[in-house]
Parts: sequence; C-alpha cells; structure tokens
Amino acid sequence: GAMSKIDENPENEPDKQKGSGERSLGVLALTALLFFNVGGGPIGTEGLQQAGGPLFSVIGLVVMSLVWSLPVGLMTSELGTAFPKDGGYVLWVDAAFGKFWAFQVGWWSWTAGVIDCAIYPSMFVASLQSSFGTSLSDGARQAAMLLFSGGLTGLSLFGIEIVGAAATAFSVAVLAPVVLLALACLPQSQPAAWIQSVPQPDVVAWVNVALWNLQGWDSTSTVGSEVDNPSRTYPRALLFANFLVVLPYMVMLLTAAGVDQDYGSYEVGRYYDIAFKNGGTVLGAVFAASGTVAIMGLFTAAVTTFSYQMCGMAESGMIPSVLGRRLPRFHTPYVALFCSFLAIQVLALLPFTEILSCYNFVYSFQLLLEMAALLRLRARAPELDRPFRIPVSGYALWALMLPPALLCLFVLSTCKLLVALVGLGIMSLGLVLYVLNRGLFAAGPRYRAVPLVPYDP
Repeated sequence: GAMSKIDENPENEPDKQKGSGERSLGVLALTALLFFNVGGGPIGTEGLQQAGGPLFSVIGLVVMSLVWSLPVGLMTSELGTAFPKDGGYVLWVDAAFGKFWAFQVGWWSWTAGVIDCAIYPSMFVASLQSSFGTSLSDGARQAAMLLFSGGLTGLSLFGIEIVGAAATAFSVAVLAPVVLLALACLPQSQPAAWIQSVPQPDVVAWVNVALWNLQGWDSTSTVGSEVDNPSRTYPRALLFANFLVVLPYMVMLLTAAGVDQDYGSYEVGRYYDIAFKNGGTVLGAVFAASGTVAIMGLFTAAVTTFSYQMCGMAESGMIPSVLGRRLPRFHTPYVALFCSFLAIQVLALLPFTEILSCYNFVYSFQLLLEMAALLRLRARAPELDRPFRIPVSGYALWALMLPPALLCLFVLSTCKLLVALVGLGIMSLGLVLYVLNRGLFAAGPRYRAVPLVPYDP
C-alpha cells in the first residue's frame, strides 16, 4: 500500500519548512481567516429562513454544528497539526493514497476556490451600486471589478500577516452591525415569531443553503507552514470560528423573524431592507457597508488559502516548481497568486448560477476523500506524530465521520443534472491535467512519486 513505499533517500524527504520561516499566524488571525473561509457574516442565510423559518433554522444550525462542523473541524485539527505545511489536505491525501489522488483533490479544491472567488467581484459592484443607489456603465463596472480583485490579490502579496490582520479587521466590521441591528430591532420585535417555522419546510433546499454557509473548515490547513504553534492554534481557532460563524447566523435569523414574518419572500438582500426599515438610514447604511466589507474578506481569505495550496503542491513536486516561487521579502507565493488572479478574471465573465452550485458538488467529493485519508492514515500510519488527536478511534471514529459523509452524499444525490455534468466535467479535466503534468514534468528532479509519509516537522 501507499504507506509501505517509504523512500529512505533523504533527497526525497519533504522540505521540513518551506513557509516564511516565521510562523506568523496566531489564534486570532487564523480564526478570522476561518471565519471568512466558512461564513463571512449572515448575508446569504436568507434562504434558510425561506426554506425553514426561524425555529427550524436555529435548531437545524445547532444540529449542523454537531454533525457537520465538529467532525470536519476535528479532522482538520488532527491532520493539520500532523502535516503543518502549506498544501494542507492535498498532503494528507498524498500520504494516504499517493500522488494521483492528491493531485485530483488539489485540482478540485483550486477550481472550486476560483469559481467561488469569481463571483465576488460582481457581488462587490452590485453591493456598491445598491449602497450608493447608482448604476455604473459597463466600462466602469469592469474597472471596479478589476480594481477589487487586483487590489485584494495585491494585498495578499504583502505577506500572510497582513492578510491575517485585514481579515481580523474585516470580521469586526462585519459582526458589529449585526449586534447593533439586533438591539435596534428588539423594541418592536415579536418574540412569538421566534418559535415559528414554515408550514412545510423544504429540507433539501435548507440543507444545501446550510452547507453552503458552513463549508470550508478544512480550508486553512493549506497555510500550515505559516501557522504559529499549529498543535495549539488549529484546534482553538476552529472552536472559536464555529461560534463566530454560527451565532451571528442565529441572531440574524431571529432578529429578522421578530420584525418580518413573510418567510416565503426572503431572498438575499432582505436583511438590508430590514436594517433600513427598522434601524433607520444610518444603521441601514452601516449594515449595507458591512456587506461590502464581508465580500472583501471572503475574497481575500479564499484567494490566499488556495494560492498557498497551489504553492504547497509545487513544493512537494506535484506540479511544476515554478508555481511554488515566493517573493524573497514576504515569502508569498506570487506565481500561484498571479495564476489564481488570472483564472478569476476569466471566470468572472461567465454567467454564474449553474457554475456556482457545482461548488457544493465538487467540494463534497473533496471532503469524502479527506475523511477517507483520515481513516486510512489512522489504520496504516499509527506511528504518525499527531500533536492533536481526535479522542476516539476504531468504530467510534467511523461513526463520527459518518454524518458529514452522508451529508456529502445527500448533496450529490439531490443536485440538478446540469450541476452534476458541470462538476463531473471539472473533475474529468483533472484526470487529463494529471497525465499532461506527469508527461511534461515527471523528468524534473522535483517530481516525487513517493507519498509524503510521516516526517518530522
């Protein structure tokens, strides 16, 4: 099996530390990066209210935290601390199943990340237009979108510390208005509405929206080389981020339900209307501005994590080493960031709905493979140093991973045919790229067909 192919040749050992040399992401910065990789504030949870109403949604979010966020967070804590290197889950899959599957999971997550990011420039412009009540010409729209993605990708070049600090500031700017709005709505709120649900909850729609708003707990594993004291930082940041993501969702759903019980007509943007109507012009404007900041945070966190993932893949010889080049001063993967930026520009021109919904589809396959890697490494590499270890093993560990696996299968089995076709198209392109990549770059000295077996970080 994969674990037996340990190569004794020291040249084949993974580089001990390829990051900035300074592990500069602490608990606060990593929590903020996680906050944006997973949630990024309550905008986008309107669909939960529409599909289930307030009571169903709050109970549902508690259940989802236990059966989805907790197991995925525990997996990320165990494997992120066992492989504290840039590349994250790609390296876990490499250690468990070898280069082929590692390359696939890297391709799936990078394309899913680029697809996710490509929607933010147009969301940013739409949000600006609605905040200022103006409409931009086509040329101005394109320029604003380019400025948005170029400016924030540029910010990522100045080092992960800057990104962490920006994400922390963005988080405060996104969460404070939620608290202010909740307080402003309390006097005219009808608490009886908090225990209502819609007559026939649409469970399929609700679960899909909930997963969309709770995906990405594994994302920050890709910046493993930049995390200070990973065995302490990962578990804490994952725990704090879970509260930071889910509590504002609940507060917002209950606040909105207290003043507006027309759940059937909730769509993205409804919270802005509620803010203007119940909080006045100033709070309405602040709330709208926080939505714009959230989009900036979502983009920055995503483009950073998947560019470091690409860099980690290059550094462990899976893709051409040029993609692992870093700026000497800031140690940021500038080639990977530039490639991601270009891909986002191309995709930002495409019509979005179907492509966007295939994100859930591709991510489900990715997560299933990561969970399989966790179980296989427990069985095949018991000696792997795990600074944080999930406190269960054997059947109990399988039982812990069963609910997220079932939720992934639920997403795959309930998606539309077109979404499945686009998703499978993206995935089959990964097979072609793997063959091309091996043919073109296998001769290079950096290509290692040996799995990343346990090493000393």
